[in-house]
Amino acid sequence: MNFHMKEWGIEEQLEHVYQPLWNLENWNILGYEALIRVANGSIENVESLFRKAREEGYLYEFDTASIKNAVSHFPFSQLNKKLLFLNIYPSTILHGRFRCFLDELTSKFPETSGQIVFELNETKEEDEIWEVAELKEKIQMIKSYGFYIAIDDVGRGASTLQKIIEFQPSYIKLDRYFAKDLAINEEKQQIVTLLANYCRRKMVLILEGIETEVDLAQAKLLRVPAAQGYLLGKPEKFL
Repeated sequence: MNFHMKEWGIEEQLEHVYQPLWNLENWNILGYEALIRVANGSIENVESLFRKAREEGYLYEFDTASIKNAVSHFPFSQLNKKLLFLNIYPSTILHGRFRCFLDELTSKFPETSGQIVFELNETKEEDEIWEVAELKEKIQMIKSYGFYIAIDDVGRGASTLQKIIEFQPSYIKLDRYFAKDLAINEEKQQIVTLLANYCRRKMVLILEGIETEVDLAQAKLLRVPAAQGYLLGKPEKFL
């Protein structure tokens, strides 16, 4: 049987929690990343839902439903221009109906202009999509709507540096591997410093996975401009 969100009742069960990202230079909240959850907890692994949607040909519908849900529950007017980071698959960006989706999104939620950052998800199933020439054109289209682009998990994959050069994101999110034991690992400090210096005038570097005070202090010492992690704030719903 095909995967239908309405048949499963999944669309009504989707909810999002929001984790803050902090500007370490002036110590205020830069924005929030929307993280998807299933409301009743009956399905523990949300990734399995996306995997099944991909297998049965409904990944685009599921991905865009998740984005719409995250946007609809984010209190833009109350948060004084804080950014909303939304995960998205490259295949969704390449889908033939994606421009129409952006039109609908901006029409229904005009306050999103200049406040949404699309984080490009890396998965092994979509490795080849990054090489599709049209992807760069579609990313330029997203930027033309007033949205921003982020590349996620930088440092995990072999080709992420190439993607930074090719797609010119406004934000790059450094994988949590580099945050763990940053204070005592000189090699990690060197890489983080290198990237922080490279990004300084071009884009914003965000270090993910900050969980200890000492690693946060080291990140600030290395002039990392922004960070995210449980130490700085857990994912929560807005009341």
